[in-house]
Amino acid sequence: MIPEQFGRVGILLLFALAFPALPLVASYAFGLLGLRQSNPTPIKEATYECGVESEGTSWGQFHARYYLFALGFVIFDVDVIFLYPWAVNHAQMAVGVLFKAFLFIGILAFGLAYAWRKRALEWR
Repeated sequence: MIPEQFGRVGILLLFALAFPALPLVASYAFGLLGLRQSNPTPIKEATYECGVESEGTSWGQFHARYYLFALGFVIFDVDVIFLYPWAVNHAQMAVGVLFKAFLFIGILAFGLAYAWRKRALEWR
């Protein structure tokens, strides 16, 4: 029974590795065979963002706070998304289910309060 399950995981892992690798290998092979054009020009290699010519190099460093804001948004957004299917599934709100919902929302509120207290939500 266990080798069967590992075999399934192995097949999925094989597909997960082959799916992104196949187009990359094909593109490289087409380039070697001359089936894919390769004529870079300064215009094609220029960085283009939203219709505005970029200033400086494209290898600029971003402030880590951008990533912290994005990560915080994703965490709270995904947690709130979990509430909708839960609410639809438990239409006959029993007291225990309601307690679990308040516990979940309380954990989210505690996380938000902690981030607020640590001044992680302020732009310095």
